[in-house]
Amino acid sequence: MKKPIHLYILVVLSVISTLVKVWMTFILKFNEESMSAAFDAETVNSLRTAFAFETNLANKVLVIILFALLVLTIVFLFQKKNQYASYSYIAYLFGTLLRSTYFYIGEHILMNYIIGIVFFAIFLGVTVFFLLHKPKEKPSVAQTATDI
Repeated sequence: MKKPIHLYILVVLSVISTLVKVWMTFILKFNEESMSAAFDAETVNSLRTAFAFETNLANKVLVIILFALLVLTIVFLFQKKNQYASYSYIAYLFGTLLRSTYFYIGEHILMNYIIGIVFFAIFLGVTVFFLLHKPKEKPSVAQTATDI
């Protein structure tokens, strides 16, 4: 069976994206002093509200679920269970769609939502295409130990 190179590439890109989400949700701290020096009070209040939304409990749960689905996909890839890896990656993609929708409803930032939907459509399309169009195994003409 051929290796699903497309899935390896998409998973690497998703790992980078998810690590950024983990960093922004769990590690990043809001530094009001540096923000006050660079922006006016209204912008600082808006940034503080956006940061509070980024680090709320629902978003933390979504990021943990996305990270777990990505780890599950990687485990399936190492175990050579490519179909299960594709299914878990599709679940990850629907999780990112859910998170993008949650952010759109919460922050009303349309551009980020559109970009998220476009990436979702591209990654889902590639994954489903390669899942449904598996290459056919060609019969081997090589002699085996059971041939006489």
